[in-house]
Amino acid sequence: MTANNEKIALPPATKGTLEFINVIKDYGTGEPAVKGVSFRVEDGDLVTMLGPSGCGKTTILRMIAGLELPTGGQILLGGKDVTSQSAAQRNVSLVFQSYALFPHMSVMENVCYGLTVQKMKKPDAEARANEAIKLLGLTGFERRLPSELSGGQQQRVAIARALVLEPAVLLFDEPLSNLDTKLRRHVREEIRELQQRLKLTCVYVTHDREEAMAVSDQIIVMGKGVITEMGTPGQLFFAPRTSFVADFLSEANVLPATVTAVANGRASIELGDARFEMAADAGAAAAVGAATVALRPDVFTITKDAAVQPSLSAVIRKSSFIGKGVEVVADTSVGELFVFLPHEKLALPVGEEVHLAFPPDEARLTV
Repeated sequence: MTANNEKIALPPATKGTLEFINVIKDYGTGEPAVKGVSFRVEDGDLVTMLGPSGCGKTTILRMIAGLELPTGGQILLGGKDVTSQSAAQRNVSLVFQSYALFPHMSVMENVCYGLTVQKMKKPDAEARANEAIKLLGLTGFERRLPSELSGGQQQRVAIARALVLEPAVLLFDEPLSNLDTKLRRHVREEIRELQQRLKLTCVYVTHDREEAMAVSDQIIVMGKGVITEMGTPGQLFFAPRTSFVADFLSEANVLPATVTAVANGRASIELGDARFEMAADAGAAAAVGAATVALRPDVFTITKDAAVQPSLSAVIRKSSFIGKGVEVVADTSVGELFVFLPHEKLALPVGEEVHLAFPPDEARLTV
């Protein structure tokens, strides 16, 4: 996947290749919902649009589906310009957040619906529907109504109904938001396994960072109508370039710091009462002067030994055991820090004075 104005050699567009070229969507409210967004999704990839409410991710999904037309720019599907085509003219299927199943129709009738609208003969439609029903593990449920199915089963019916249309691109709009936590994890694993097995091109919209990292080849992080960053889940989690992505994806502590020197590929950093060196290209380019450093909550360890460096002197203000570890809020010389200690089993005493040690290589310079 490529974005914006990167000038690199691209492979020829194939059936599921999707491209946005400087796409704008303006509803006339004073500020465009999508502001000149460009990206390319390669055939067979699952790309997630991730971001908070109102960032433009759902508007982009609706423009891919043809439910909204851009105010400017181009949308290419398989190398062909589909910018002005209606939803019915595009080879794209959308799995809705609410499943949008017809309550009076059986599973088989729901899965066949799009094919019957396309005037496919009933025996042919049912044969193709049976393939999708089998693929989604719904054999034996063909005559049941949606009300007789669990939430996970209804989601599978919605996916089967989309798959029978053999779309070039399959779109998911917050597909797991109506499921409980355990079922959400199970269904996202099913979606990812199915996508990889069938080599489907998918665009997936969510505001849930854990869900995005679990299913994606690439993630596009949106903020206020523009692409903030894009990359693999690992790149964005461990090596963000922006404070927004560091905070949004990993709840990183974004802290004011000073770069005191840059030499031989290393940057000397002052962070409160901590002094350390890090790679000068660890995130944003290092330059002497004021800077911003991001440190994930899980990189810290608690120590009483001030000689352990780098570390920040701290006072515990809040501490809670949450089952998988202990969450801590501490006051430091650079402000309030959020720390997660996965191996601790007891909350720390409030008011205790400690030192928060961290590996210098885990620090990231952000913009």
